[in-house]
Amino acid sequence: MKAWWQQLNSREQALIAAMAAVITIFIFYSAIWQPLNSNLINADKKLVRQQALLTWVNENTQRYKRAQGVGGSSQSQGSLSGIVNRSANSYQLTITRVQPQGDDIQVWLDSVPFTQLLFWLEHLVNNEKIHVESIDLARADRSGEVKVRRLQLSRH
Repeated sequence: MKAWWQQLNSREQALIAAMAAVITIFIFYSAIWQPLNSNLINADKKLVRQQALLTWVNENTQRYKRAQGVGGSSQSQGSLSGIVNRSANSYQLTITRVQPQGDDIQVWLDSVPFTQLLFWLEHLVNNEKIHVESIDLARADRSGEVKVRRLQLSRH
């Protein structure tokens, strides 16, 4: 190898040395720098997503704790429609129609966030001792929202 190198003139040696430097830089970039850089970018994106999720969880945890404080662990006093209206307001849900059906009540809501609806229903069942007899949902216009076509609630 040394003999081959020495038989080359100085111009060829300079070209080969330059080519070796370019190949070395390319290998360093391809094998080390570019993967590290892309991993850093992916880690930053993941961190942003995780921070957004943490913010969402904290906000909804506080909302859940506030809602739990509104109702007690025993059955609430008052009419079924009054309890449903009061608790819906505490969850920032707007009831569009209420129809009593004997001891039961039917409720309609337009375009509510699905998670908000689940928190409200969980509150009604666990804190107010109101049972969900049936529910009819439809997809709303906005992502993450549903229309409650009919929700039948009762006390047992």
